Amino acid sequence: SAAIAQTRKLPMMQVLTIAALSFGGVAMRTRVAPRASAVRMAGDADAFGASHTSFYTSEEKKDKYDTLEEVLSTKMATDDLRELIKEQLEACVKITMALRTNLVTVEGSQNTFGDVQLTVDVIADELMWAACQESKLVLEAASEEEPIVKPINPDGKYIVCWDPLDGSSIVDNNWAVGTMIGIWSTKTGFIGATGRDQVTSIIALYGPRTTVLIALDDGVYEFTLAEGNKWICSREKIQIMPDAKIFAPANLRAAQDVEGYGKLVDFWMKERYTLRYSGGLVPDVYQQFTKRQGVFSNPTSKSAPAKLRLAFEAAPFGLLVELAGGKTSDGVTGGSILDVKITAVDQRTALCIGSANEVDRFNKMVLGK
Repeated sequence: SAAIAQTRKLPMMQVLTIAALSFGGVAMRTRVAPRASAVRMAGDADAFGASHTSFYTSEEKKDKYDTLEEVLSTKMATDDLRELIKEQLEACVKITMALRTNLVTVEGSQNTFGDVQLTVDVIADELMWAACQESKLVLEAASEEEPIVKPINPDGKYIVCWDPLDGSSIVDNNWAVGTMIGIWSTKTGFIGATGRDQVTSIIALYGPRTTVLIALDDGVYEFTLAEGNKWICSREKIQIMPDAKIFAPANLRAAQDVEGYGKLVDFWMKERYTLRYSGGLVPDVYQQFTKRQGVFSNPTSKSAPAKLRLAFEAAPFGLLVELAGGKTSDGVTGGSILDVKITAVDQRTALCIGSANEVDRFNKMVLGK
């Protein structure tokens, strides 16, 4: 906060750089509060802490946490999908172990986009492929590292798409990274379907703890990897509030081309929103579920085109955010990202996602919608 106060007269981009360094990217502080309200600002009369722009958790410790099996038995009606979710989460456990025991080094290979692969990228991808290949439920699968739909089991019922380890450029900093998984049924297929056709999606966040978000029948649930590599339900039926004071502005290069985006970022700064941006899509959007608010923006421009993958990144998160009461924008028409038809495995998209009123503000100021 002090850093921003001292830079009021600096250009917007300079202010954002200082703010990002000051806030420490994905850093989070956890304390047990005496009441169970979702999140409160430290500037409140009864709050604590030196910063007036920090958001602390008010989650109270429970005497008992339901297990993954207990929750799935009542919140996921489809037997096969329950089993597939557990298979995918087992892969996330193995990725957690791999991240804790392997150094971040260059693998000596490139993916199909020409990106240099890291050892942890390759390991995570191999673990995801193994989970699908060993499953009787997966018909086809595709990885962001190799965006080709591959046949798995001719008797399978689902198509699984994933980004095995989002955040390759920040994982060497030991910052939070994640896995994104979208699952479609053979009833709709994959190519020609939309994000809304997903039967579920899963986001795993690897930080000091490993947590996952899952779209279940009646809402979004968070599970935490606990002692003995067992999953316990740490949050249930999460709701994202329509208003927000946390922003994560990606693709700031586009602010030089898109006047509306520059004005929107200036608005967030002048209105003293809190900057929480690490450069990793998973932590930058995941915080909306822990803080119950927030907005992530990634517009597109001619010189700074959007690079997010529709099937591997935008659609899985979009399903979760909208199920939690948030909103999404495709960054072009202003419509929901879940209504964009998937015409190619590696289809790219712009995206704004999060608290509904902030996505509306993006559509109005950036897109003129």
